Amino acid sequence: MKRPELIEKLMWNSGGTGMGVCTVANAFVMNSMVPESKQEDWKSVVAISGSPEKYSDKELEKLVAFSERRTANYDRMFRYRMGCNLIFIDKVEENRWLRKRLTWDMGLMYSVSLDEAMAVFEKD
Repeated sequence: MKRPELIEKLMWNSGGTGMGVCTVANAFVMNSMVPESKQEDWKSVVAISGSPEKYSDKELEKLVAFSERRTANYDRMFRYRMGCNLIFIDKVEENRWLRKRLTWDMGLMYSVSLDEAMAVFEKD
């Protein structure tokens, strides 16, 4: 795939990454407003933060594969993606990757590589 196709396949986050009780409450509200049409549902259960420019082509390829795996796994268990406990990935700097769930508000949230960050969520 070419870079524009990789970028299009990912769900991009330009907002926050959530923290604490407010995030949990937002998830419940969104879950109660899930549309009847999956066309209006979220593209993925993985949100990539920041601008696509900060990610290399190789990183985008890995992120697309990761997003597709996590989303397929989620779809086997649940009907809608909107309201899920989103996975956030963000390249903060070269050796510092944010990796967290929407509701995480404490504990380890950073990895030194993209592969390590994704591995945290590949256990299920």
